[in-house]
Amino acid sequence: MNINYKSGLLIIAIASFGFGMITDRFLFSSKESAPETNLKYAKKISPEGQGNRSANRNLSKKDRQKNDRSNHEEGPLDTQEKDPVRHIIEQIESGKRIDPSTVSSLLAQLPPGKKRREFIERVASHWGRKDPRSALAWTDTLVPSEQSRAKERIIHEWAHTDPVGAAGYVTQMPKSERSLDWVHAAAHIWAEQDQSAAIDWAMGLTDPAHRERALKGSAGVWARTDPAAASAFALEIADPYERHSVIESVARRWARQGTSESLEWALGMEGENRDRATMSIIEEISAYNPKQAAEVFSEISSSLSSEGTRESIHRDIARELAGRWATANPAEAAEWVLELPESQHIQREAAERVAEKWAHSNPQAAAEWAMELPESDNIRRHAIERVAGRWLRSDSLTASEWIADMPAGEARDAAAGELIRNISGSDPASALSWANSIGDDGHQTHLMGEVIERWHQTDPNAARSALQATDLSARQREKFQDILGTSPSVPEPSESSKTD
Repeated sequence: MNINYKSGLLIIAIASFGFGMITDRFLFSSKESAPETNLKYAKKISPEGQGNRSANRNLSKKDRQKNDRSNHEEGPLDTQEKDPVRHIIEQIESGKRIDPSTVSSLLAQLPPGKKRREFIERVASHWGRKDPRSALAWTDTLVPSEQSRAKERIIHEWAHTDPVGAAGYVTQMPKSERSLDWVHAAAHIWAEQDQSAAIDWAMGLTDPAHRERALKGSAGVWARTDPAAASAFALEIADPYERHSVIESVARRWARQGTSESLEWALGMEGENRDRATMSIIEEISAYNPKQAAEVFSEISSSLSSEGTRESIHRDIARELAGRWATANPAEAAEWVLELPESQHIQREAAERVAEKWAHSNPQAAAEWAMELPESDNIRRHAIERVAGRWLRSDSLTASEWIADMPAGEARDAAAGELIRNISGSDPASALSWANSIGDDGHQTHLMGEVIERWHQTDPNAARSALQATDLSARQREKFQDILGTSPSVPEPSESSKTD
């Protein structure tokens, strides 16, 4: 009886424990899912939630989006803390005064790189539109490379909003190539808004350099809308330098709109005016289609003939076209060069340009091409010299090996000359050895002199010792006697004096 009673109690206890475990698991499981489930359930039964849902249903889609955005909008303090760059730009755009020291302190936190450059450009652009003079004062705190880029952005933005103010500012800056570029840019932007006013301003400038750049910038815009009128204006300019500069600007702009019309205009002029216009047109075409530019050049070659200018303009155009073409496609440019005439160094100078441009991207291919060029007019020699010079700057070891393997002759001497000039400052002993290997006696002596004179300035004893150990001819010993410290050798006695 007692046993059955105890057994019954034990069974009840076990059942209660099991039921408790099941209950706890259910409760804890419900608590974990409560945030989502209970919230949904509360919304269904809450009178307040019911009212909000009904009110929200009555709002338009646009109003609901506005309410949603308002829940996420940041106050000024939040923006300043989370995105200080955005905060500064918003302050600039709202017309509030910006303290340059605040901008500089933010910039100081950015290391050199893309983010720093983007920060400077964004601030300069926005500030230049709103308060360019304050922005320009801020650029004085930047390093020179950053300062120039920031000023350019500010001036460009200023010229779009206040071309008169920007134009007046750039002409008062200390004159430099960069400031003259900004004069050109300000005139160009002004002419896009008011062509007549920009031209009048340019013509009224008293400084010749400022006037030339301003006329070039404004006339280029004029040529886009009325090239014939712009060209007529250019031809009326009295100063030759200014006239040629404006003619070039008009020619380039006109060439973008119609090649045949612009060429007809250019070839209808005479002398330097015609040459400048023609060359500018072909250069402009070569920027996007060098092959077409070469065809145009071939077609008009006979039209360029005139006393005293034919060879010069042919050479100048061929040289510039070869360089531009070689930048885009050196192999095609190299084939075209072989079709050019040798007269007046036309082919030679074009080959030099191709060799240098090609060697920049593929010196081995450029060297192989240069070695096959004709020897007449020193075409091969000059091309190899250009290849060697460029190759030595990028990979001196491989270039030196190439020069050492070259067959003796003028081409090798030219390449070795570039090598000697390249290493004479850092390794004068090797440079002297290379100079002594030059085949032509006159060229050899000249290069040895360059090395020794430079070496003697830094280490006279070493230069003298190296020169004394070199196998020199009598003429070379006489040339270097001041460094050697010896007198010229005494001539041997004649046969008659020996018998006396």
